[in-house]
Amino acid sequence: MTVDTEKDVPTGSTVAPSSPSSLSNEFAAPVVTLKTWIVSSILSCGYGLSFWPVPVVSAIGTNISADMGDPTGYIWFVPAWTISITCAFLIFGPNTDLLGRRWFLVLGNLVCFIGHIIVASAKTTTQVTAGLAMAAFALPELLPNKWRHIGVVIADFTVYIAVIVAPVTARYGYELGSWEWNFWGVAIFQGLSSLGLLFLYYPPKHPLGVSYKDAFKSLDYLGAFLFIGGAVPFLMGIVWAGVYESNDVHVVAPLVVGAVVLVCFALWEHFGKLKYPLTPTYVFVSSWGRDFTAPVIALGVVNMFYYSSSILWPQMITVFYTNGGADWKYSVILSLPQGFAIFFGAILLTLFGSKLRHWQWQLTGSVFVMVVFGSLLGLVTPTNKGTMIAFIFLSQAGFGWGLYLSIAITQMGVDHKALGVSGGISGCIRFAAGAVATSIYQTVFSNSLAKYTAKFVPSAAIGAGLPESKVTGLMSVVAQGAAAMKEYSPTVVSAAQAALSQAYCKAIFVVAMVSMAFGIVGLAACLCCKDVDYKMTSKVSHDFETHFAVLFKVKEMLMRFIFRLRCTWRTQILPTGMNITRSPKARMVYYLST
Repeated sequence: MTVDTEKDVPTGSTVAPSSPSSLSNEFAAPVVTLKTWIVSSILSCGYGLSFWPVPVVSAIGTNISADMGDPTGYIWFVPAWTISITCAFLIFGPNTDLLGRRWFLVLGNLVCFIGHIIVASAKTTTQVTAGLAMAAFALPELLPNKWRHIGVVIADFTVYIAVIVAPVTARYGYELGSWEWNFWGVAIFQGLSSLGLLFLYYPPKHPLGVSYKDAFKSLDYLGAFLFIGGAVPFLMGIVWAGVYESNDVHVVAPLVVGAVVLVCFALWEHFGKLKYPLTPTYVFVSSWGRDFTAPVIALGVVNMFYYSSSILWPQMITVFYTNGGADWKYSVILSLPQGFAIFFGAILLTLFGSKLRHWQWQLTGSVFVMVVFGSLLGLVTPTNKGTMIAFIFLSQAGFGWGLYLSIAITQMGVDHKALGVSGGISGCIRFAAGAVATSIYQTVFSNSLAKYTAKFVPSAAIGAGLPESKVTGLMSVVAQGAAAMKEYSPTVVSAAQAALSQAYCKAIFVVAMVSMAFGIVGLAACLCCKDVDYKMTSKVSHDFETHFAVLFKVKEMLMRFIFRLRCTWRTQILPTGMNITRSPKARMVYYLST
């Protein structure tokens, strides 16, 4: 792509109307064609659609599982997706630097298409789990450095649609008996994305200049085998920890086997003298870990914190605000603040990130907001709904800002030719941390709820007049709501429900404190990050400049609009003393360059 370059304008110089190109060519716009717009939209669509199943099964997974005759089958829905994408990121991310990105993305969308069809046509929970595992395949594209924080937000545009719209369509689809169309519809668009990329997407074939023959000889096959062989059982063991006792063989065996194999993987990557390792040591030790390791830890912890809110807020909606989920339409409405808050935070990053600069402190501040207000969810009571909505919105807005900025900073911490490596490692850690966090939070919540239910409900029921001999029977049905306690007096039922609500409040508080501990670790990692302001240049990290062209065109159109509102046709004196003539084109070029 041919672009013109402009030179910096010395302070105090005057630019003639007829020569705007003498201003600053640093931000000259690449040509934007219809194909550019289409490909950029397809890339965003393909990535976001692969995320669609998560909010859907999170909203109605338990209902689907029960309807299929396997009430516990939902336990593996989200973990299957998370484990699959964790492996995909690390295995495929680094290898795109060797083999190019075209076929990874084309085939990735095709695999997602097949996975969504499997889920949509599923008759058993096993089929749903298999389809979700197949659908968990997505690779982000690369962007020019200066717009990396904006580009990550744009690339995730369909993810925002998913987190906002998918829970709504999922609930309505289930209530209307057509939940499958949440996946049939996505499968159609995913298939079209695959075809669009097949015919229109042509990035460099050899980003590192290595031939396919040499690349296939140098691939880290053993590393990939060891990582999958270690990560899958290890993460499965963590999931089983929320189902079985901690000393059960279902938990201990996969954890031990997975940990041992992962240690072997780490040793192989460090001492194997590989030409193209999946996790090169230099990436982690650069600047004593401040370039990449600290940002990727922050990224992992930020994602872990998101899952605490995703577990606690639905519980609060169901237990405290919708009569046990009976008012499902109001439940859908209350689920919206979380998705809109993430989108709001991401938009704030897009609009103000470049203006505020000081990227390290932006990351620290946004994570601080996320941690503080997310932890304050632990102060929930059955009556402070408005306060909790405010807390969840502020926390998730901080998450939306911090998540996408941390992704951008991790990409800034490596050489441009290693962006596939950084993307693979950071994506792997991001989703692995999510899998670990989900299991920890669910286990802590379940154990805490059982503990406080046994502590509060019996004493409350006995105080309301229930004989001690009937306490065991009450405890077996108290969680099922008032309809299951018809044989008890209204006074006992009311006391038991109030005590159960108190138990939920205590359990939510414990999970909030656990998430705060993770958040503190994330804040420490943010403080260790280096400021990447000096790297936020207009240099294109990827030879394929599609996204850069689109981003520049969007900014150009916005600046044209703003320019017409702000500027007049007469000469004005800028604060720097630079005279800008009345040529609108010359002024616009100046504003774009600054």
